[in-house]
Amino acid sequence: MSGSLHNRTILNTRSRGQAPEFRLLLEKAGAQVLDLPTIEIRPRPTPELDRAVGGLENCDWLMFTSANAVEIFMDRALALGRLPAPEGDSAFPRICTIGPATAGKVESYGYSVDLVPKLYQAEGILEDFLDFNSGSIQDLRILLPRASQARELLPQTLREQGAQVNLIEIYDTVVPKESRSRLAELLRTQPPDLITFTSSSTVSHFAALGQQAEDLKQFQYAAIGPITAATAREYGLEIVVQAERSSIPDLVSAIERYFQNLAG
Repeated sequence: MSGSLHNRTILNTRSRGQAPEFRLLLEKAGAQVLDLPTIEIRPRPTPELDRAVGGLENCDWLMFTSANAVEIFMDRALALGRLPAPEGDSAFPRICTIGPATAGKVESYGYSVDLVPKLYQAEGILEDFLDFNSGSIQDLRILLPRASQARELLPQTLREQGAQVNLIEIYDTVVPKESRSRLAELLRTQPPDLITFTSSSTVSHFAALGQQAEDLKQFQYAAIGPITAATAREYGLEIVVQAERSSIPDLVSAIERYFQNLAG
């Protein structure tokens, strides 16, 4: 479907570190891409994180719900000299990631991923994690490093099922200060055909940035999955595209199909 987004302007709201992959796929499809980071990642270097890194051998599972969490956790472990060699280390916990992009980040450090759910969101982890463990996770020791603003569904449900969850908030997502004035300028001078959201945080931060901008409800939006779409609708934003699976390639494919259908 190369060239299917020719003459289309797409606004990319991902963080600076994660924007390039999305931009590249959109540009390959012919789109003009406007980057407007709505998220800035701020790691939390805490004694709690260091203790968790030092106690990896006491965990059964290491669970990651974002590539940011992988990078921050692994880099800290490397800095402390507490990341064991991936080859044949039986003391290292099994790893579960929320989706293929997060799994790819784990693999970039040389580690294999034991479980990636079919549904790339917390609900998918819960269902497939239970299946993987024959329906019982009683007393499993799970380390869950994540963002401070993440949903409580995953750790809460794991605990209700009997798991011992060590939840550590290892980074914050904040609104980049410079993006507020840039948003107003872009919407005025280069109004996009579609504005994209890849997490609930991108939605809420975009809405916060837009308080002094033009009416955001006049634009159309694309969401990476149902949770992100639901958050956008809470702000009264019209979701016209939603990916079938919560991944960047699937979102790009959904955007291409949407504009192809418009063109007839």
